[in-house]
Amino acid sequence: IGRSNPDIFFTDREGRRNTECLSWGIDKERVLRGRTAVEVYFDFMRSFRVEFNEFFEDGIISMVEVGLGPCGELRYPSCPVKHGWRYPGIGEFQCYDQYMLKSLRKAAEMRGHSFWARGPDNAGSYSSHPHETGFFCDEGDYDGYYGRFFLNWYSQLLINHGDLVLSLAKLAFEGSCIAA
Repeated sequence: IGRSNPDIFFTDREGRRNTECLSWGIDKERVLRGRTAVEVYFDFMRSFRVEFNEFFEDGIISMVEVGLGPCGELRYPSCPVKHGWRYPGIGEFQCYDQYMLKSLRKAAEMRGHSFWARGPDNAGSYSSHPHETGFFCDEGDYDGYYGRFFLNWYSQLLINHGDLVLSLAKLAFEGSCIAA
C-alpha cells in the first residue's frame, strides 16, 4: 500500500518520507484497503489478545505495552539521521503528506484563515538551531497568530492519536495492565 500511496507515511517539507510508522493523517482515512489506520491497529491488538488469551488468563502475560508512534513513542519522527538530522538540531515538521495537509487545510478554514493551510516556511532544516530560524528564534513567528494556530493543530494531532489508540487498547485488552 505504501508503494502505491506513499502519503500514508510522515513527510517533511522536501517530500522525504519516513516509513517508520504511518502518518496520523490516516488515523481516520480509509486508505488501507478500505480501512482506517486505527481500525488496523485495533484489529491487531484484538487478534493478539484473542490468540494469547490463555497466557493472559494464566498471568504469564501481565502487561501490554502499546507503541504510539516512532520507536514506540508518542512523538513525531522529526529527527531522522537518514534525512540529515544531527544533534542538537531542531528537526523538521512532519506534516506534508496529503492527509496531514488536508487536516491542516480543514483546521485553517474552520478558523477563517484558509491561507494558514501550510507548514511554516521559515522553520529551518533538520540540523538548524532555533536562533537560526524565523519561526523559532526569540520573538519568532511561533508566537504570532499563525504560529500558535499551527503549533496547536500540530500538537493536537499528536494528542488525538495517543488518546484514540489508547482508548482502543483499553477495549482490546480489557482487564489487562496497559503501558504506553
